[in-house]
Parts: sequence; C-alpha cells; structure tokens
Amino acid sequence: MFKFFLKKNFCDGWDNFFFLIVSNIIMIALLVGSFVAVRYSAEINPYLPNLAIVLVSGIVMTALFAWGANAAKLADFCSGSFGLFFSAVKSVWKIGFAFGVTVSASLLIARYAISYYIQLYLSSGSYVGLVLTALLGWFVLISAIALQWFIPLYFLQGNNGFKKCLKKSFIIFYDNVAFSVEVFIYNIVLFGLSCVFFMLMPGLCGILLSSTNALRLRLYKYDWIEKMVEQEPDFEKDRDRRNEVPWDELIADDKESLGPRNWKSFLFPWK
Repeated sequence: MFKFFLKKNFCDGWDNFFFLIVSNIIMIALLVGSFVAVRYSAEINPYLPNLAIVLVSGIVMTALFAWGANAAKLADFCSGSFGLFFSAVKSVWKIGFAFGVTVSASLLIARYAISYYIQLYLSSGSYVGLVLTALLGWFVLISAIALQWFIPLYFLQGNNGFKKCLKKSFIIFYDNVAFSVEVFIYNIVLFGLSCVFFMLMPGLCGILLSSTNALRLRLYKYDWIEKMVEQEPDFEKDRDRRNEVPWDELIADDKESLGPRNWKSFLFPWK
C-alpha cells in the first residue's frame, strides 16, 4: 500500500503542478510577512516576538488549514480551486487559528522547558534534568508525527472538531506507528526538496497533500474493520486477523482510477 501511496501522491502533485505552485506562493507570502512581523516586533520589545510568533502561526495555519479542502479533493481524484480555498477560510478559520496557536505556543513552552532542564543538568549534574529533557523531546517528536493527521482528519471525516481531530490523530498514530513514521520521514524529505526549490514545490501545500493522500488510503482499513465486525462481533479483539488487511482488494478501485502511469505520460501528457 505504501508504494501505491508514493505513486499516487507523485501523480497528484505532477497533475496539479501549477496549482500547487500558485498555492505555495500564497503560503510563501504569508511566511515572509510573518517573518517581517516577528522581526519588527523584536525592535519594539524583546518579549514581543514570542507573542508575534503565536499570532502569525495562527494566521499561516488558518491558510494552510483552508487549503486542506483542496488537498482532500485532489486526493479523491477531483480538481481543486481557489474558490474552494477562499470559501474554506470562512468556515475553518477558528479551528485553523486555534490549531496554529496551540502548536506554536506548545513549541515555545517546550523550547524554554528543554533549555531550563539542560541548564539544570549542566549546572548541578543532576540526571533529573537530562531525563526530563529526553521525555519532553520524545513527547514533541511523537506529537509532531501524530499531528500530521490533524488537518486531513478534519476534511476526510465529517463532524470532527478540534478535540476529535486531536484525539483521533494520536489514535491513528498509536494504531499505525510504522506507517505514521514512514509518512513523517517522507514528508521531511519533501520539506528538504521544498527548501531546494524555494518552497515553491512541493512546498507546504504539497506536504499537506501527502498527509491527506496517506490518511485517505489508511482509512480504508477502518472501513474494512467495521464491515468485518458486523459479520463477526469478536473480530476487532483478534489483533492478528485485524492486522491482516487485504490492501490489494481495498485499494483496487484507486489503482484503477489512477491507471497505469509511465514516464512518457508525465513528460508528454498530451500523447
């Protein structure tokens, strides 16, 4: 299934190449504006940048959250549009802003806490500070891996508010640790490529599309489990059978919809 995810995500990115670039230009503009705001705030007051970081993170995340509506469309073999993006801003700005503020504030707190615990270890030699630093570091890493599912969950499943998205993000992580780590590493690679291409491609929007594609395919597993439980009530308790997911059968329709793709079709799509 992971190989098909890689293929589908690449195809979706290639087929929507210019749409992704223009979308990323919007994100870049917001990031540049955020950088200027944070830098200017430092000239006013040395403590103001932290507040500025939290606020601009909420704004940038609101825009990225709204683009999640397009990511869900593209992952479902449909076309995205800027009209959908702007209409989504109106409906998701509260949860998007709250998510951005929560993540940035948590990272700032973790940063100061880690600095304090490391200093505690260096000054007193107490291993308590080192242990707390390690625990906090693992918590941040696990949270980062889990929260890659937050925005896709909102658009791929109905009736998901902030708390539900947060809870389900960690549930999916713990139920699919290896897959979550693989997608996270893949997204880091995409981020590295984005830096090479000045965040134009795949960029933040491309990374969000990656997470959305991955989760959309992974959710087939839970639809399958639900059907099996209806047939056999004790099925969910049997972890061995639960892990024997018939992926070839579940993603057959997606493979057919994607169709056979070769390098010629990428380089010469009109043929």
